[in-house]
Amino acid sequence: MTLWATLRVPPVVPLTEGDNQFALIDAAQVERLTDKLPRDGLVLAVESLFGRPIAPAKASATPHLVAVAGLSAWGGVVRALSDATESHGALGWLVSPLSALELAQRLRARLDARLPDRFDCVNRYFDGRVTPHLHECLEADQRRVFFSVCSQWWVVDHTHQWRSLSCSFASDDAFVPPLALDERQQAHLIDACYPYAVIEHFMQTDQELLETVPATQRYAFFRSALQAAEQFGIDGGPSGILFCTLALTRGPGFHQQPRWRAALDQVKAGTLTLRQAIKAEHHD
Repeated sequence: MTLWATLRVPPVVPLTEGDNQFALIDAAQVERLTDKLPRDGLVLAVESLFGRPIAPAKASATPHLVAVAGLSAWGGVVRALSDATESHGALGWLVSPLSALELAQRLRARLDARLPDRFDCVNRYFDGRVTPHLHECLEADQRRVFFSVCSQWWVVDHTHQWRSLSCSFASDDAFVPPLALDERQQAHLIDACYPYAVIEHFMQTDQELLETVPATQRYAFFRSALQAAEQFGIDGGPSGILFCTLALTRGPGFHQQPRWRAALDQVKAGTLTLRQAIKAEHHD
């Protein structure tokens, strides 16, 4: 049973006259999205947020705004996703009085972000794994302006439940690109989103081991493991992955066992590497 087969219809609150509904789909997470979208008249318009014309090779990596004929289109959207992705971040559901063209224009303006070192990058707000953490880290005024394109913005969170992100539509768009992030916001996004990179690592390298943790618990499992690793000076990278592997194979609380605690304290002190600590544990 896939995520999409069990996910209920987006719980949108009652709409007002003139409200339109949209699926925001990250095609980079969906195999051959444009071939799978329903052609039953319930999809009203499709806008590529990276603009058109777009090279076919890039069409598979661009977010798409899909205007739909209300919740009656839900079944077709689910069918498009059900055999193409297991990533809960692939889909968002938006409500806005704007047309598809108008909303796409505003969303395109929000694709650019600027980091504290003045480096410009793509703002992945269209990835539902990122959106809640972006919403959390923005200052109140930033959040209000950035999310003012909609009256409702729904994402599927890491527990595979719909989550509403607070927003209020503004007819006049006050957003000025790029979205400037400070060091605190950048750090928040890195810390909050890195567990998804770890999940992806295990999906690619050891699916069987990953499946020992239910899909709805994986984000919390790896975030907790990474936070535990930080206590011993292990900050992501290969050692972070290795620590997560230990949490998977020896249990999430392995680092609290006296023998492991002593070895990890040596890792923190710099007298052992984590790999050396593992070898020492095996030899005892």
